[in-house]
Amino acid sequence: MRRPGQTLNAFWCERVVYETFEPDSPAQVSRCSRSNPAEAVRAIRVDVRAIKDTLAPVERERALRWTGHGGSLGAVAALHRGEPCGFSLSSGGRWIEWTVRPYLAFDVSGLSLLPCASIRH
Repeated sequence: MRRPGQTLNAFWCERVVYETFEPDSPAQVSRCSRSNPAEAVRAIRVDVRAIKDTLAPVERERALRWTGHGGSLGAVAALHRGEPCGFSLSSGGRWIEWTVRPYLAFDVSGLSLLPCASIRH
């Protein structure tokens, strides 16, 4: 059970789609946070599997190998060690990158933890 003010590990997930192979201008960015490494990597696996039919054969093979044959296990292990992980694919001239980074989250569910809660007017 979490205690108010407790520090928790959480995992910041990003998917960035570049319309070209140039890294200066991402066309689409999506972000979310997950509470454990398995959930974070599962989010990548779901995204990758959703686009697998649009990939060239070589990239499709890489995607299926990563999502189903152990590549994602290494990513979960890295997150458990506190290290970031990621995966990237080329798809129809676009470049897609998924990254997950551990970060510290703080439970602030109690009003008493907010600085202004002790000030009464």
